[in-house]
Amino acid sequence: MLRILHVSPYYEQAWAYGGIPRLTTTMTRALARRGHHVTVCTTDVRDAHTRASISEASRHAVDVRMFPNLSNAIAYHLQFFTPLGLRRFMRRSAAQFDIAHIHACHNLPGVIAAYELSRAGVPYVVSPNGTAAPIERRIVAKQVFAWTAGRALLPRAARVIAVSDAEVRQLRRIGVPHSSIASIPNPIDDAEFDRAADGAVFRSRMRLGTAPIILFLGKQTPRKGVEDLVQAFAAMTRSDARLVVAGNDMGVGTALDSLIHRLGLSARIIRAGLLTGDDRLDALAAASVVVYPSRDEVFGLVPLEALLCGTPVVVGNDSGCGEVISGTGGGLVVSPGNIAGLSAAIEAILANQERWRVRAACAARVARTRYGSGVVCDRLESLYHEVLGDHSERSRMRA
Repeated sequence: MLRILHVSPYYEQAWAYGGIPRLTTTMTRALARRGHHVTVCTTDVRDAHTRASISEASRHAVDVRMFPNLSNAIAYHLQFFTPLGLRRFMRRSAAQFDIAHIHACHNLPGVIAAYELSRAGVPYVVSPNGTAAPIERRIVAKQVFAWTAGRALLPRAARVIAVSDAEVRQLRRIGVPHSSIASIPNPIDDAEFDRAADGAVFRSRMRLGTAPIILFLGKQTPRKGVEDLVQAFAAMTRSDARLVVAGNDMGVGTALDSLIHRLGLSARIIRAGLLTGDDRLDALAAASVVVYPSRDEVFGLVPLEALLCGTPVVVGNDSGCGEVISGTGGGLVVSPGNIAGLSAAIEAILANQERWRVRAACAARVARTRYGSGVVCDRLESLYHEVLGDHSERSRMRA
């Protein structure tokens, strides 16, 4: 049994922050079920207006330590997390852990933890999940953070985990040595899919009847390609289809509303807002096709979840998400920004729903064998023991 610390700016209740909180939750629960003593240090972010709380957390044998931010509005809009009390906890407790796992880059919780772990002689690994390179928003701020407070985070890591070949290439471009990179994919929460998702419930609630549904589900940021999807939808010949855009606005809402109005699509596009838990699974099951036209997506959890709900997908082919879907089947890949290609791919799936549903079901079986939480945690455990072996060997050589 290992004493494992996981550090993440966000955790179980922070659905508004995308995939990393859910991946961290899945990973830590799976490790705890294997008998490891797992502690999570996180902040109390939930969204821009509300805070998470320990009393609402489903701990699942995980020791969750939640540190309040000075401002969750600042945390949400600027991704600037200020965990009060974390440094004190880490200084007092770092040495009690065998190994630590830090999630995401360019944030204070990870930097604070890395510094105190290094002082205590405890090795740590880092899962950037696409955050290592400064892309999309606040690029200058991320660069300044990486050159100052965050300059030692990756260099001092025992390993940096890449979730796809695309992320391996990204890490190599920013100077991470190949010998420091470990390739381990993200896990899916198998238990979530024990309950059969009910697409009829979502269709009824949204008053969609039997119309073909094109669904986007995810954070609405410029990189996610929602505006490209709206333009592709406008170019389609299927006038009976409806586009559902689900997720929280993180920078494109006003421009998206303006585009929808300008194209005359207000009656055919539904803004569903943030969907969580079973509601999101019901939406994935209700969809005729899930479209995730994101750029620089090193993994892409939503398309895999769509497949597990029996729904085919269309994704961008420029990075890890296209890599994952091409390897499992169940969808089509297109170049990000190719509006005509995106429109044609969506129509191709709508025109052959029965065949694509069969393909999605086959792809789901492949996904479970590659990305199930048990499979991924086997590899994580092996990595932790490898790191601890290397650490012990270096300690003996220094003695």
